[in-house]
Amino acid sequence: MEHYFGGSISNIDTEISEGFGKTMVIDRLAADLDTIKHLSRFVTYVKIGWGLSFLLSGKELNNRISRIKDMGIGVSNGGTFLETCYVKGKFEDGLTLLKNSGFTHIEISEGVCNIPKKERKIAAEFARENGLFLIMEVGKKRKSEQLDLNETLDKVQEAEEFEPDLIIIEGRETGRDVEIYDSSGDIKWEWADTIRKTISIDKLMFEAPLEKQQVELILRYGNRVNLGNISIESIGALATQRFGLRGDTFSMERQSDKFEGSPATKFVLHIIKNSVKIDQASLVRITGMSRRTVQNALIELLRGNLIQEGNDMRDLRRKVYSII
Repeated sequence: MEHYFGGSISNIDTEISEGFGKTMVIDRLAADLDTIKHLSRFVTYVKIGWGLSFLLSGKELNNRISRIKDMGIGVSNGGTFLETCYVKGKFEDGLTLLKNSGFTHIEISEGVCNIPKKERKIAAEFARENGLFLIMEVGKKRKSEQLDLNETLDKVQEAEEFEPDLIIIEGRETGRDVEIYDSSGDIKWEWADTIRKTISIDKLMFEAPLEKQQVELILRYGNRVNLGNISIESIGALATQRFGLRGDTFSMERQSDKFEGSPATKFVLHIIKNSVKIDQASLVRITGMSRRTVQNALIELLRGNLIQEGNDMRDLRRKVYSII
């Protein structure tokens, strides 16, 4: 099949396998799985969210998991499933049920209750012994129980002791008032950057249910960033952002390749390139970087004749920047 650029669609599949980040899609049991079928190659695994697995009969659960796996996609439990099993004194029974139902991924979280190290170790060993992908999630769901940044870093370090395949930072299905997100759903970049520095980008996943969060994380960390809690309806939208097929991330990789500057300066350049005109205050807000860092980036880009400076006609005291 020929796509718009004249090459085989397999070129896209190659790009995915060679460096694009993982995408975890949240399944609420409400969507027809056929909606995933044509975009299945852009999905790494599907999470049957929360404790939804309890709502299905064994036959219904097995059938849904089989249909997802037949598309070449992995399947994970929602972390609340094993938390519920632990509270009911059936933690190991829950692990066995996940394996027998055909899950390929096991997620262990502490979003609602704390699970002792003994049980988490049992789960980690169970996953390894049965060839299952092990996921540890960090963060609390309730607003009143949110961890601070240092507590989050401690939990990430603790999770690494179990050698998981992936560590997820909680984002819930709302993307607000949890971990790296504030009450408006904006990213607290000091948090995100600090977490990012402590762990390999390949092993870290940010839950990012809102499309604006997905765009900003891709712009900040590149196409390799792993993103989770993606709605089924957003699979295509996220794929186009990763490939630079939408205005927000259009030509992101090509521009970065051409300009040999610092990551911060490249980021500022990309934001300017995708804006008609933008002022310094807006650049600080969008990038989450300090004013000094943005100023230094602007100086470097002006000296390199990559951008131009002008006056805002609504306020002549304010400078605005645009691409040359």
